[in-house]
Amino acid sequence: MPEPINTVSLADALVHSNHRFRKECMLIVMAAVEEVTKHMRVINNLKGKETESTIVPQAKFRPYHSEKIVSGTGGLTARTIETFPLEILEEFDPENLYTTIYGVPVDVEKINLDIVRRILTEEMNNASRGLCDLIFKGVRVADGIGALDGFDGFDTIIANEIAAGNIGLSAGNFTNLGEVNSTNIGDVWKRMYRKMDEKLRGGDAKKLVIVCTPTEYDMYKNWYAQQFGAGNFAGTPEQTYLDGTANKVQILPLVGTEGMKHCFITTEENMKVGFDVLSNSTKFNVRVPDNPHMVQMYAKIYMGVEFANIDKEFLMVGARTVKDDSVYMDTDKTSVTFADTTLGQSKTATVKLLGFNLTATSDITVEGTNKSEFTLSADAVTADDANADEGEEITITFAPTNTAGDRNAQLRISNATDNVNIVIPLSGKGVE
Repeated sequence: MPEPINTVSLADALVHSNHRFRKECMLIVMAAVEEVTKHMRVINNLKGKETESTIVPQAKFRPYHSEKIVSGTGGLTARTIETFPLEILEEFDPENLYTTIYGVPVDVEKINLDIVRRILTEEMNNASRGLCDLIFKGVRVADGIGALDGFDGFDTIIANEIAAGNIGLSAGNFTNLGEVNSTNIGDVWKRMYRKMDEKLRGGDAKKLVIVCTPTEYDMYKNWYAQQFGAGNFAGTPEQTYLDGTANKVQILPLVGTEGMKHCFITTEENMKVGFDVLSNSTKFNVRVPDNPHMVQMYAKIYMGVEFANIDKEFLMVGARTVKDDSVYMDTDKTSVTFADTTLGQSKTATVKLLGFNLTATSDITVEGTNKSEFTLSADAVTADDANADEGEEITITFAPTNTAGDRNAQLRISNATDNVNIVIPLSGKGVE
């Protein structure tokens, strides 16, 4: 007689898990964006709006006058940061997942909610990583459902202020950098630095950051190597600070910045991020919904970003077109192994070649003792074909002859002009 299948109702256990697991899951949110927010001023437990005023002094010494002559009108510049509610609603079937992994039904001793907790943790991790994109490229859509609809990110705030005339050439907090690439980016950034208001540059003690994309940082490293040699490159402070600024301007290629329309120089203190993750205003629930087979996770947090001040004494924005001029070839395989193949017959495999900014044709050859038993659909690929969005696919045919045994060779893709030299091992076995 077969043993009875042990089943478990998750409802009661999940109710208790809410209290044990809530803080752990919600802290994932903060941990996921820490690489970004550690360079900003974090305002915790902020739900709604907070207005900050910055003193803008105008007083200047001038020659003495017996009559009253006002030399300036000092005042306050106020900007408001607002956090908006963000939520996750996710459902999954732990029974199906557990059976898929372990091949047996859910058993209370076996699962003990571990699989559920692991799934919830990964779901929260995945959702939280997307918040970095929101911090920089978010565009607030009140009734939106997209991942970037939650609030305006820094790049969007800049675009809105440019449209409003608050950031621009006449305001002294904007410059058009034109096209930047690995041959000019260092010089372009230094020109941007020199155009900044002297109050923003400040004295030797003032530390600034240039917020840019990882692509721009890679381009800067190439520029630095061209200027000073690759030997002066690795592990030096100049890698992370803009050359010519006496290590005052740190380069920050932060996660989530890729695709920004602007780079900007400011202080870390001027970038504000508001959070409400752990207060009573936030929510985290794990429960069995209407469908008893499912488990549902619901999380709600509040978040938003803002500059404390966008005046020229606090911010310098650069509009630019990023032209990534890196040149390389990539392949979708690092080795190719054919299944056992009967002598006199053949099997095929493909390798996709993906080029980036290639300028010359790449040769494709087979080398090695058994090279005659591996043939190619083409012996070259043009730069245009390799650079295409889908790349170029090469077919390799393995046709063992004469005697049974192992066969080995190498596929080589080479292009001296673009410094391409890729070797992919080929192997197969001929059988009677």
